Amino acid sequence: MKSDTEIEVKALTPFGPTMLHTNVPLYVIDNYNKYCDKIITDKDLSKTYDYSSQLAGNVKQEFLIDGGFIESEKNLNNIIMLMAKRMISPGLRGNEGNLSFSYLKNAPKRSINIKVTEITGTELISMWCVSQYAGDFNPLHVHSGDLSGVVYLKVPPCIAEERAKEDHHPAVGDIQFIAGTPQSFSSNNIQFIPKVGDLYIFPSWLHHTVYPFRTQDQERRSVAFNLNYKINIKEVENKNYHEKMIQREKKNKEKEKDGSLGPTG
Repeated sequence: MKSDTEIEVKALTPFGPTMLHTNVPLYVIDNYNKYCDKIITDKDLSKTYDYSSQLAGNVKQEFLIDGGFIESEKNLNNIIMLMAKRMISPGLRGNEGNLSFSYLKNAPKRSINIKVTEITGTELISMWCVSQYAGDFNPLHVHSGDLSGVVYLKVPPCIAEERAKEDHHPAVGDIQFIAGTPQSFSSNNIQFIPKVGDLYIFPSWLHHTVYPFRTQDQERRSVAFNLNYKINIKEVENKNYHEKMIQREKKNKEKEKDGSLGPTG
């Protein structure tokens, strides 16, 4: 018989949104930094690709990443798509293939469940660069699309230096995610110190915020993105129609049994 100290205890974390993290190779980061440098140092290009009016951030400069460049630099795109596929894998979600995805943007109205087999791929709908300087911040906000993500291109040394001077709840330059309200035995937020190459993917509805730093003439640079899952709409609609017919027939039989419906229906 095992003693109290020998009993195996397993942590279960089935609730709350799933997030994924990976590290992007530095040569990919370098290529994206070169592209962003080109936009940032060219006033005309900065104006052409300016995206700040579509975003929540109080940030010095935010601009779209051109689709042609994204296609030419397939490595990051491939990593993002692989992580999106991982996000819906049965092993990760703890269910065998029949998952509740009615919240997906492309899901037909009134759909209850979307099977993994009915998701045919992913589509990147937007990607932009966030060039953040002293005092800039992103207030609490959410994104569009099914999934969103961020990858860090530059993290200034001042962030570590400023953090060392903060006497409680250090947050300088951090990104923080918040889900729900705090409860006993449950945290409702998680905070990350940005590192070059870090990539996080999360549900687009997950609230998050970015804290400012104070040191002048240093840049914190990231690339953010949104994507959708592609769904076989016809297959889902046919499935929904079939299920409705089954439920309708079941109700008719119940009514016939209790005499509330005549034999002709």
